[in-house]
Amino acid sequence: MKQQILNFKIKKQPHLRKIVYERLKDAILTGAIPKGTKLYESRIAEETGISRTPVREALHALERELLITAIDKVGYQIVDTDIEDLEEISVIRKTVETLALKKAIDRIGADDINRLEANLKRAEKALREYKSDLFIQLDAEFHQILCALSHSERLMRMADTLRKEMHRFRNRTKLDRELAAESLKYHQKIVSFLKMKDYRSARRALNAHIDHAKRKTQKEFENSNGIT
Repeated sequence: MKQQILNFKIKKQPHLRKIVYERLKDAILTGAIPKGTKLYESRIAEETGISRTPVREALHALERELLITAIDKVGYQIVDTDIEDLEEISVIRKTVETLALKKAIDRIGADDINRLEANLKRAEKALREYKSDLFIQLDAEFHQILCALSHSERLMRMADTLRKEMHRFRNRTKLDRELAAESLKYHQKIVSFLKMKDYRSARRALNAHIDHAKRKTQKEFENSNGIT
């Protein structure tokens, strides 16, 4: 029995190409579609209940983004990630998120700080109870709130994509309690600096946070792949 790639049907409506593209991209970046899975235009069209044209256009868009590559002129395969990708993602992520932080620093109010502190409290509880899925969700939410404070849709989209690309590495490893605890400490530092509207210190804490996560993720990634 063949494995179904996408477990949803799409009703006929405008912008089907965009919907298919976004669903496929999200499934690839979050690891819902496993590494090595082959994607076929006809099969995806059949599973989702739409014509092949928007599926073809979505696949072409994903190929241009280097998330998939054509194979045998009949299908596509998900492009695997390596250490160089991790390094590049981390560098770009620092650029995007520090720019969002810069745009946000003068706009941050008491309600925004309250949202961030509420996130921290929930994350502390999730870590204490070792609810890994919830902690990962709250970790992403923290960065989403930060980027949303910039009021830049472009930066928000870019940051979200980069976080999901980073998640492709973490899908291969279990949640590291030490990394989670350190991430929470960095988040707490960032919020404390935001309260003082100290952009330079907040930026340093954010960059140190991303660098620390990169080093830890790289080590876990290498161990899980038998790299010495």
